[in-house]
Amino acid sequence: MTRRIPDLPIGEEKPERMIPAPRQREKITIVQRPLPTLKELLPPVTWAPSRERGSEDEGAVRLDTKEPKYISYFTSIKRAIELVWEYPEPALRQGLQGKLVLEFTILSNGQLEKTRLIRSSGFTMLDQEALRAVQAAAPFHPIPPSIGKTRLEVIASFEYHDNRVRYGIAP
Repeated sequence: MTRRIPDLPIGEEKPERMIPAPRQREKITIVQRPLPTLKELLPPVTWAPSRERGSEDEGAVRLDTKEPKYISYFTSIKRAIELVWEYPEPALRQGLQGKLVLEFTILSNGQLEKTRLIRSSGFTMLDQEALRAVQAAAPFHPIPPSIGKTRLEVIASFEYHDNRVRYGIAP
């Protein structure tokens, strides 16, 4: 079956199709500027004490600090804590894992003045073991004169990860 196109009456021309005018391209301007440096990308470093302190005390220091005057002393503190810190057996059986942050204060003679939980792991059992480990590791060595403080507030994080290999039967 064929379709026939109707003839136009004589003398009439085919109507012209309207063809849109080609769109002109917009001119794109590229502005060149230097890339920011790493220092410019990082947030500004500001120091704000958590509470009023004397001039000798500049605030809590992280146990993992890289500041040279603390490294040797803090290494001895970490070693003392690691010797008594344990993963509680009931927590292992239950598969409890987490990270917590503690703050503790050491006096000039190495005595532990106080401990405080700053951020919980979410499990009381893990939090209590970390607090117990810090208290059991005390007294620490006296604060060295090179640090220049008579009391030292330390912030430490404790991570509990169950890295045991687990075997099971694949379905």
